[in-house]
Formats: sequence, structure tokens, C-alpha cells
Amino acid sequence: MKRTRTRTLRGQILPSSGVGKKQIIVDDGLINRGYKVTGFFVWSSTGGDSFLASLSFNPIILADRLDAADNSQFGWAWKAGSAAAPQEYLIDPDHVAVRDLHVTIMDAGQDVLFNYLVVIEEYQLNDDEAIMNIIKEGAQSL
Repeated sequence: MKRTRTRTLRGQILPSSGVGKKQIIVDDGLINRGYKVTGFFVWSSTGGDSFLASLSFNPIILADRLDAADNSQFGWAWKAGSAAAPQEYLIDPDHVAVRDLHVTIMDAGQDVLFNYLVVIEEYQLNDDEAIMNIIKEGAQSL
């Protein structure tokens, strides 16, 4: 793997009934280009709302919890309690997104707009590395 550059992906999600989802990287068919997340930040537009958020290779159908046993999830962020509580995040360092990347916000306040910022490093992959990471994206444990 050869690192080529650093990029940021950012935007907003308006959760409905406490859940918001957005696909932020869409499969472009270029399997020899991969992305490794190095930072995942989420905050409400008001700055004080609690939430749970995850980064995953596949859409999360039942968005109700952060699940480290789900191999498609590799990044988690959360904020609990008061406005003064810090946002915390955790990223599994053993991942490379080749095809799709999804942000899911859960347990969020009604009608509160949430911001996200994802810092990624772009990598050039050889064919073997690309195939291994595509298998891992399919929720297979390696």
C-alpha cells in the first residue's frame, strides 16, 4: 500500500426519529484505490446534543447500537450527557474502504442537524490488497 494524499469528507445529516444515514463514498469501480479513516468527528449544530454514530462499509439496517462484533462497522463516535461532555471516538486501525462508506447517527435529538467530518488517507493498492479489503468490507473476518 502506498499513501497518496489526505482528504476530508464533511457534511450534515438531519436524523428522522433519532436516526440519520448517509453514504459518503460510493463505489467508483476503481478497486486499486482505498481509503483509511484517521479521524471521525460528529457534533450537533447546537453543540449540546448527545448521540451515537458509526462508520461502516455497509448500511446499518437496524440502527440502534454501536456494534464492534459487526465486521462492517469500523468507526464509532459518541457523546453522552451534557453539552460540556466531550465527544469521543474510536477507529479500528485495521481497515481500508475500497467501495462504500456510510455514516449512521443514532439516538439523536429530534429535528437537530448533525455535522460530520471524516479524515481519510488515500492509498494506492495492489490487486491482492484490494481483494483482501473487499472481502473484509463484506463483513468477513480475516
